[in-house]
Amino acid sequence: MTSLALDLLLNNKKSSPFVLINDTVRFSALPILADIGKRALSQGQTLIVLLTETSPKAWRERFPKNNHNNIFIIDCFTDPHGWDDITEEDNTIQVRDIKDLEKSILSPILEKATDTPNCTILVDSITALAMISQYRTYRLVKALESLTTDAIRLVIGFHSDVKLVSKIGLSLEDSLIRIASVIVKLEALKERTHFDTQAALTGFVPEDAFSYLTTTSNCITKGGIAHIEWRKKSGKVQYESNGFVLDTTTGLLEVVHTLQLTGVDEEEEKRRQEAEEKAEAMDVDKKNDPTANLSFNLSLTDEQRKTKESLVLPYMKAQQLEVSSEEEKKNSGLIYYDPDAADDFDDEDPDDDLDI
Repeated sequence: MTSLALDLLLNNKKSSPFVLINDTVRFSALPILADIGKRALSQGQTLIVLLTETSPKAWRERFPKNNHNNIFIIDCFTDPHGWDDITEEDNTIQVRDIKDLEKSILSPILEKATDTPNCTILVDSITALAMISQYRTYRLVKALESLTTDAIRLVIGFHSDVKLVSKIGLSLEDSLIRIASVIVKLEALKERTHFDTQAALTGFVPEDAFSYLTTTSNCITKGGIAHIEWRKKSGKVQYESNGFVLDTTTGLLEVVHTLQLTGVDEEEEKRRQEAEEKAEAMDVDKKNDPTANLSFNLSLTDEQRKTKESLVLPYMKAQQLEVSSEEEKKNSGLIYYDPDAADDFDDEDPDDDLDI
């Protein structure tokens, strides 16, 4: 049985040097990042974690205490502007000037990654840094991406529903997508409401009320959907959608088929949508057909069409004659006349050569 793409990604069983996780307010990337960290620690790797929206305490609570010594944290959450006097913890660097991305953030990560060749670099959200400078944030990510090898992997969370204004036309999200080897887009399960029951009974589908969050938003116990775009080294691109749900026994995410969570087969739904699009296109063609509602038939049968195609029309014979005459001219002898100065006739004065 072929393993699901999300399962291969979480367990790092195939090459995925730079993973970009696009999340929204309806489903955060934090559970996926924590699950990747747990599996990396179980494989003997060290975690280098850059936290901008998560406290170090809340992050460590997600992991067993015997693994805390292998977690190295760059804390941009507690006091990013250096307003308070905070006691530093073990394996934690407090960032007091978040605007200095190169010295406060990049330098300690580079130093730790150099000393630990077998590690995973996690960023809970790069959006907070992008609000300072998109260009400098891209340079930071590019520098981290240059560290990736078969033993070092980079995983970054990005809020795709936060639209950042770019002065150069190309947004940071588009730039990161260009250099990422795997793009994961998270989606919360669709909430079933009384409107769905009403639609199933009556066929009438009312418009849903606008809302940001539903009861299924960020509910990891109910599960979520991950749409994966995996770019291979060979140049091939793999597209796959997988479901995932929290296994309370192991504390890890269990990867399942989307059919198990949504009740809808992704391939079947895709074929259904394509069939509907073709049917709509055919309906449009029929509406634009002026011969659709005539009382007599203007279309040809197969026999009539064959007869029409085999018929040689007069202009085709003329074209064949012209071709044959051209070939005869090429094959026959020709006389070329080169007039001299005395033979230069003037069309406006045809009697110019007469001595009168």
